Amino acid sequence: MYNLRNSPDHQIHKEHKEAKSMYQNTLMNTKQQHWRQWLEKAEDPDLWVAHRMTTLAPTDGGKAKIPKLKHKVGEEDATASTNGEKSVALAKCFFSAKPQECELQAGARYLKACKGMGKIMREQILEQLRGTKPYKALGPDGIPNIALSSCANLIIDRLYYIYEAMLEKGLLYKP
Repeated sequence: MYNLRNSPDHQIHKEHKEAKSMYQNTLMNTKQQHWRQWLEKAEDPDLWVAHRMTTLAPTDGGKAKIPKLKHKVGEEDATASTNGEKSVALAKCFFSAKPQECELQAGARYLKACKGMGKIMREQILEQLRGTKPYKALGPDGIPNIALSSCANLIIDRLYYIYEAMLEKGLLYKP
């Protein structure tokens, strides 16, 4: 009779379980050690931050997770402390103002616009969105790649109609 406990599959499964357990224990211990070290070195303002982080209710709408944000409004420094102020500051950071129109430079040679493009498909758009590198620098639209690729399934229909209209009307990005 074949003994399952001595089989190679059982041994691999056992080793995997042990490795997983060791990883989880190491992770938990590392987090605890980091927290202790941070608290031991904490000065007066940091102690109040630690107090606030440990005493807030878990259903406070994210207040405990997002600290006050320092940002610029024009040339002046500002601090966002309420959830409303934080959301406005984050929205301005992630979705910057529309870029100004660029004019064609005199004497520059530009390629001719593409003509006779075929019909675009949703699958092509999804493939391009999923293929983008998530943390590359922002393009002229100011939208981070991670935002586009993460919500590709939610925005695909809108993008499809935008691209379809652009191709139909011959609209191209000037630069």
